[in-house]
Amino acid sequence: MVSPAGWAGLAESAERTAREMNEQNVANTLNALSKLEAAAVAVSPTGWARLAEAAERTASEMNEQDISNTLYALGILSAAAAELSPFALKELKAAAEREAPNMTSEGRKMTLRGCKKLKLKIPFALSE
Repeated sequence: MVSPAGWAGLAESAERTAREMNEQNVANTLNALSKLEAAAVAVSPTGWARLAEAAERTASEMNEQDISNTLYALGILSAAAAELSPFALKELKAAAEREAPNMTSEGRKMTLRGCKKLKLKIPFALSE
């Protein structure tokens, strides 16, 4: 079992490296934090802002799995979602529209759930 200090260390690592993360790192980190509540509560407001900035910065490079994991996680992580700028939401939506034809049925479901939670207008390509 991981101690609170261990979860805090994981959160600090995510905060410290967010600015250098690539699109897969961003997706995996947000996905992990969405499943590990003990780690998510250890992320500071600055950390959430950095992760939101990283999602915005890498959205245009995300593949179908990256964008579905990212949107799904952001739908769960309200503290991270609150830090998304309007431009970030636009970039994430564009990535979902671009990658929709390549998504598995599970990826589409995850993307739709994330879009709904984020109150993003669901891309036409996903609603078919």
